[in-house]
Amino acid sequence: MSLRDLGIPIALTTSKDDLVENFFIPLLSNSIYYDRGVGFFSSSWLRETFTGMQEFAINGGKARWITSPILAKADWDAIQLGDKAKNVEILKIAIINQINRFAEKTNENTLITLAWMIADGIIEFKLAKPRNKLSSEFHAKIGIFTDDKGNSISFDGSYNDSENGLHNYESIKVFQSWDHTSEYVTLEKQLFKDLWNNDDPNIEVFDIPSAIKNEIIQLRKNSKRPYIKPKWIISDQLNNDSELINDFPIKPAEIELRPYQLEAIDNWKGNDYKGILEMATGTGKTITALVATTKLIENSPRLIIIILCPYIHLAQQWMEETLKFHFFPILVAESEKKWIESVYMLARDFQAKQVNIGMIISTNTSFLKSKLQEILSEYGLWDKTLIIADEVHHCGTEEMLKKMPKEAPYRLGLSATPIRSYDEEGSDNLLNYFGDIVFKYGLSDAISSGYLTRYFYNPIPVHMKENEFNEYISLSKKLNRLHPNPNNTLSDLALMIAVKRARVLNNSITKIEWINENILHEAKFAHTLFYVGDKIFDEVLRIIGFNKRIIVHEFTHRQSRIERVDLLKKFSQGIIQAFISMKCLDEGVDVPPTRLAYFLASSSVSREFVQRRGRILRNFPGKQTAEIIDLISVPPEDFLIKGKNSPDYEIVRSALRREYNRITEFASLAENRHQSLNKFVKIADRFGFLDI
Repeated sequence: MSLRDLGIPIALTTSKDDLVENFFIPLLSNSIYYDRGVGFFSSSWLRETFTGMQEFAINGGKARWITSPILAKADWDAIQLGDKAKNVEILKIAIINQINRFAEKTNENTLITLAWMIADGIIEFKLAKPRNKLSSEFHAKIGIFTDDKGNSISFDGSYNDSENGLHNYESIKVFQSWDHTSEYVTLEKQLFKDLWNNDDPNIEVFDIPSAIKNEIIQLRKNSKRPYIKPKWIISDQLNNDSELINDFPIKPAEIELRPYQLEAIDNWKGNDYKGILEMATGTGKTITALVATTKLIENSPRLIIIILCPYIHLAQQWMEETLKFHFFPILVAESEKKWIESVYMLARDFQAKQVNIGMIISTNTSFLKSKLQEILSEYGLWDKTLIIADEVHHCGTEEMLKKMPKEAPYRLGLSATPIRSYDEEGSDNLLNYFGDIVFKYGLSDAISSGYLTRYFYNPIPVHMKENEFNEYISLSKKLNRLHPNPNNTLSDLALMIAVKRARVLNNSITKIEWINENILHEAKFAHTLFYVGDKIFDEVLRIIGFNKRIIVHEFTHRQSRIERVDLLKKFSQGIIQAFISMKCLDEGVDVPPTRLAYFLASSSVSREFVQRRGRILRNFPGKQTAEIIDLISVPPEDFLIKGKNSPDYEIVRSALRREYNRITEFASLAENRHQSLNKFVKIADRFGFLDI
């Protein structure tokens, strides 16, 4: 794909744009040259742009960085004296110190990637310092991408190649070689050329000494190259694969499996590498699955692994975890242009036996609708494939099950709640494909064993307004007509009505009133989560943040993965006191630091409320217990007084029964299980729930 086809905007900011996903990754993925002059480079940039750099390497890309060394003031002063031999020695010592600091602070996988790319000649660094009329720092911020057709895009602005650069307010301007801004591209190419060749009279550029380069290369630590080996690489003493000890993925030494994880793996292996692991949220399903995969590879050393995820951020989380095991996956999501060539290359190399292990991580949507399955079928790879389905209950739809490859001999499903609510047929078909549930480890097991946090549960009834309750009754009547038998699968129309009715409960105005009345002004909150319905979200955010003067931030799908990492860090440090969220707990996002959670939106669907609870019970340093305050919408007082005398009594009783079942389920595992339902005894008695 040409750079011309990417449609890169002429200006971007970190406030409005995701520079990694929408700028660096697409440009790197479609370039063969990248020249960068920048005051500061950190490994975090390489970690965040790994997908793009992986494609860049496969393209045969060459990147050249000119950056400033980190020097103490005394060293800078000494360099200004102009003794060349002394300068070189000062720089050498500074670089060694920088490498040591770099190695200490950098994620091991990122460090290995950088070392390999330097060893392979994909990345080359030079160091710059001012001279003559310039006496401070090298602070250039220019970059130039070039594709295989000679098209170039250059950019400049305030952005540094660092983690701070992603989180500060930064802006860049973009110029293109094929439009009216081409003169700027030509100018910046010449500027970079002069710098690289040490032709700028006021900037002195140093090559990194060979001895130092070799020290960086040693950071590969006998690991496997973390990207597909580019065809153009010529073997020499710097990239000789014969040095490698291990050519297969392995479990990281620092990961110690818990006894139940070992049992889960043994059960799956004993079932001919088929089956579903039903494990509570937060108990390590991902690690269990990856270790299980390494065990399978010991018996089947030629294997294609397909990991399916319902959401892209889950796929990105899997990408991070698999790299720790020295799997180097291809992410199949969004535009085919980002990954299709990599998948074709993997398929060709695997068929030709140039590659023994391949991994693809795909969203369910991309698996269904892209050319991925077509490519794997074309090269006949299904009979050597392991299918891993995260949140496997999502694969129980008719459309998904039709697309699951029947030839795949190995299958592993993961979920805290694999059985699909209101879909017995889908659940049966899911078990028929993946195999039986071969291992169970629930919330009770995890809490009692100390792998999840103990919690207190306080459900609080809030009475709906008359108009809300009338709408609730109307929707309940419609649902009863459309779905008279609760054991049958919900039709699409019935499901729509059920969702609409649930939104009435979740968005009751009385929940806003409760928050306004019960949350103190400038409350000493820390590590608090408000889980809120969509219609009242903005109002709750305004009350907590503006009225109550609590430092709060929304935590939703609107934040990118990078932003979420930064927000969680500030949340764990107490810089952000509270999150206002919706849906994120249902979509695989954990908030481990949470100690106090207000549930203003709830669900009577077992899968959803089990997962919501599990995601806030993850252990975290300093976290002894958690507390859940659950605001439950109940009928108005007048209706409760009428009780059985109301013509709508049975309809409301039937609808509320599942909500009461959820409350008792939450209470059953709580530390205060015997006191938690006190506020509901009267309501439960009115509806006859105490006799159930």
